[in-house]
Amino acid sequence: LVMRLTQNTNGNYTTRQLKLPLEIEKLIDIADPVYTFCEVMEHIDLTPYFVDDKDYKTGRPRCDAQKLLKVILFAFMEHGISSLRDIEKLCRNDIRFMYLLDGMKVPSFATFGNFIRNELTAPIEQIFREINLHCVSFIIKQSIIKPMC
Repeated sequence: LVMRLTQNTNGNYTTRQLKLPLEIEKLIDIADPVYTFCEVMEHIDLTPYFVDDKDYKTGRPRCDAQKLLKVILFAFMEHGISSLRDIEKLCRNDIRFMYLLDGMKVPSFATFGNFIRNELTAPIEQIFREINLHCVSFIIKQSIIKPMC
């Protein structure tokens, strides 16, 4: 009987496996900027920033372009210009980037590079500036702040 209780039938089991909440939102502070970022991005049409090419019929399923762009822009917002390897590492280790990926497998740095080179219509810095201008104009239209003259 003692042998059965102490013998682990699954060598990969650890006592920490079920301690994390299954919903990662519960681990992120309610005041974290990722929530504001997501809220703002929901109101912005990102389709003009993507190459309009629907001819892919073979090969591996494509990554979600909206999620990839959001991850890159959030990394740009939080860390300035980041290397693609750093963005990949953030996606593996930072719970906020996991939240942005929303269950998608972590893209490699090469996937991010191919996406930036082949799938975007403008440089990432220009897209970031345009989204910032969109946010400022939205804030001014809503009379949240007054424009300085």
